[in-house]
Amino acid sequence: MASLPRIGIIFTGGTIDSVGHDRLDLAWYIEANQKVSGSELLSRLPELRNIADVREIPFKRLPSHALVDSDWLDLLGIVHKAFLDDGFDGLVVTHGTNTLEETAYFLNLTLKTEKPVVLVGAMRPSSAISADGYLNIVNAVRTAASPESQGLGCLVVMNDTIFSARDVTKNSTYRVEAFQSRDVGPLGFADADGQVVYYHRPVKRHTTATPFRVDGLTSLPRVDVVLSYVGADGALIEAAVRAGAQGIVSAGTGAGRPTPAEDAAFDRMRDEAGLIMCLCSRIGSGRAVRSPFLRKRGFVAGDNLQPWKARVLLSLALTQTRNPDDIQSIFDSH
Repeated sequence: MASLPRIGIIFTGGTIDSVGHDRLDLAWYIEANQKVSGSELLSRLPELRNIADVREIPFKRLPSHALVDSDWLDLLGIVHKAFLDDGFDGLVVTHGTNTLEETAYFLNLTLKTEKPVVLVGAMRPSSAISADGYLNIVNAVRTAASPESQGLGCLVVMNDTIFSARDVTKNSTYRVEAFQSRDVGPLGFADADGQVVYYHRPVKRHTTATPFRVDGLTSLPRVDVVLSYVGADGALIEAAVRAGAQGIVSAGTGAGRPTPAEDAAFDRMRDEAGLIMCLCSRIGSGRAVRSPFLRKRGFVAGDNLQPWKARVLLSLALTQTRNPDDIQSIFDSH
């Protein structure tokens, strides 16, 4: 009998290991401040023994909305060590869903391996009736153990569905089908018969094909997101620059349109502080594009990236260059 794949699992926290006040506590469970340990979660899933040799890898436990850049860098180092020194065939990272897509995209851009790394979360706590986290973990392990998952970049598995880290986003606060890829759809499925099936492959650069090397960094260049709305002025843009922002992502209206007052502030901060500006849309679907006039003003267009994902890419791009045209090339290819 062939040996099973060795899969490491890193528990970082979130809904998936939370315990509510009772089995119908589906909304206020964070306030109960109770957690199930990673080993206890694994003990509740004896089915994993037939899928892979699963081993827990220690990491700090934090709610996903409490993460900072240094936590991402620490996680990246642990993932690389697990592959290089410990010989795992794939990794699963459990994560709170609030910022799961951002962590996944950071890893998608910085991992230097073609082995599968799968992020997984839950929309209901472990104590709930019909808790979704248990099956999500099983499907994430199946996905990480599948040879078909090699070379696809960082993956997200939720609700039986496999997504590319670049394209997935959270679209609902409580529903189990919260995660979707609005423009391009999922890559495949961890299906009811136990099979992992793919129908698409990512075409944007990821993992070993990216230029980003962040070894030795303890933080990333500061990039802030500014939301546009009726009457928005330049105060938040100027405040971000004063706080040290090297770049700003504008979550603009429509196809990425800031207000005239925001436009004026962007131009002032570009001239005074060398600010790099990236246009995205607050809508949640569709592209923001770079017109000739925007190119002349030094704007970068974020394509169809969500503003918070564009923030990740712009921050990493600023470790390579401050030339807007070069940064636009990075956005076009990633």
